[in-house]
Amino acid sequence: MRVQRGERRKARIEIIPLIDVTFLLLVFFIYLSLFMTLERGIPLLLPQAVTSLPQRSQNIEVSVDQRGFVYVEKERVGLLRLGERVRELMQARRAQGVSLRGDRRVTYQRLMEVLDELREAGVEKVTLVAEEET
Repeated sequence: MRVQRGERRKARIEIIPLIDVTFLLLVFFIYLSLFMTLERGIPLLLPQAVTSLPQRSQNIEVSVDQRGFVYVEKERVGLLRLGERVRELMQARRAQGVSLRGDRRVTYQRLMEVLDELREAGVEKVTLVAEEET
């Protein structure tokens, strides 16, 4: 006895599920990239400012924590060695200036000392980093 088989269907790729998966992957990577900001400094509680703007240039990151310790690109340096280290990095990266991140609890005097060292090192462009006020 011979069994009748129906017509053979051609194999086909369903495009709708493929579009759904592609869209979900796109959304996932976009969402993930929002959290992958370049953070070269140490975690600080930055002061807030209404007029703060996003930073666009590639500056050397200098941070001063609440205890007054100075960091260059997450590397702790003494105040006397700050100028030398910043000069080295600026020449190596061809950076345009320095972004100074000071914790809001650090003394104003300590920030002035850091600024003086940067000026003595020949840094002409210093940007003060702040959070956008909410």
